[in-house]
Amino acid sequence: MAHAVDIPEPAPNDRSLAGADGTEPNAEPRLIEQGLTVAVRCKCVFARPPKAGHSPCASDSILSMPDPSLLSVNEAAVRLGISPAAIRQRIASGRLPAIKRGRSWWLDERSVQRHVRQPAAPGRPLSPRMAWAVILLASNDEESAKALASRERYPSRMRAWLNNHPLHEHGQQLRARAEAEDLAGHPSELKRILERPDVLPTGVSASDLIGIVGKGPGVEAYAPAGHRATILKEHALAPNSGGPLRIRWVPDELWSHLWRDDDRQAPRVAILLDLLESDNPRARRESGRALAP
Repeated sequence: MAHAVDIPEPAPNDRSLAGADGTEPNAEPRLIEQGLTVAVRCKCVFARPPKAGHSPCASDSILSMPDPSLLSVNEAAVRLGISPAAIRQRIASGRLPAIKRGRSWWLDERSVQRHVRQPAAPGRPLSPRMAWAVILLASNDEESAKALASRERYPSRMRAWLNNHPLHEHGQQLRARAEAEDLAGHPSELKRILERPDVLPTGVSASDLIGIVGKGPGVEAYAPAGHRATILKEHALAPNSGGPLRIRWVPDELWSHLWRDDDRQAPRVAILLDLLESDNPRARRESGRALAP
């Protein structure tokens, strides 16, 4: 049975825990070799730093290493058939979630597998505003799509884009609609997340609402980016690549166009696009068929 062990930080003049070069050694491997789970202050490093006012880590995290679900940059490169440099570029751009431990980047195996299933579509990704306008229009919410587009040329551009880009093939070009983040927390808190008034269920958490069979484990939701720090704090959540909770943070200025008092779920096409990334093969097949023209 694993036990949590707190590693005390040495006093400023305490050299008992320092290495030969005067630096504090990493005590985690020694404790992990003994079969212990180490409770440490979160040392997650994000390729794309959070916006001002956002806390990257809500609380201390529990790290259990070595973790067979994590891949090195070289291992991920082999899986994707690209160079390690290309992997680092995708980490830096936010396309591949990763955490940094020491000097090395580590990627969650499931995130890499999703990347294998959904290669980048040709063409530049649409802006967040344009992406949501397209999604709303494709979800038969023309009024909200026009209100979101705001500019005169946008409605015609939305229709032209939809006519020339089948969503089941070009969904990746709409990825800028939100910043996806994987999180971990107590199972009871994960369920409470969907009860919040500032959250919209999507993906596996909303598949039954649109008649898609193949619901998988975990929780998926959209939430306004400005509420990130509050949500993480109130539910004791911590960033965890491959964690059971995935929140897609929507720019605050676009959130009001998605929220409706009488319909507490994400737009239908957004749910289908998120299901394309599901680990459940049946959910992926059914959402792909639903998005096909």
